[in-house]
Amino acid sequence: MIDGNEVFISTTVLLEAEQVLHSVYQYATQQFSQALRAFAGLPNVTLEDAALDWLNGGTYFADALHLSKAGDHGEFVTFDRHSVRVAKKLGFAKVRRL
Repeated sequence: MIDGNEVFISTTVLLEAEQVLHSVYQYATQQFSQALRAFAGLPNVTLEDAALDWLNGGTYFADALHLSKAGDHGEFVTFDRHSVRVAKKLGFAKVRRL
């Protein structure tokens, strides 16, 4: 299906893929990250979002999406203590928990 064709993967497709691989196939975040990096590394594959850059250090994929979307738009605020810890570990300077 992808041989010789340009492939664009939207953010919503990435979310669905992560959810299915996690809930149905029991993929850990690290396994999903490795699989997604391998797929995204193909020359004809383009991802809509840069969340892959944030997907390490123990963050969940949804949190990686939040961080990638926040970018330089100011402070990232969350209710999730884990997200704050991981964001700081990954170098996201403006992050706090409500």
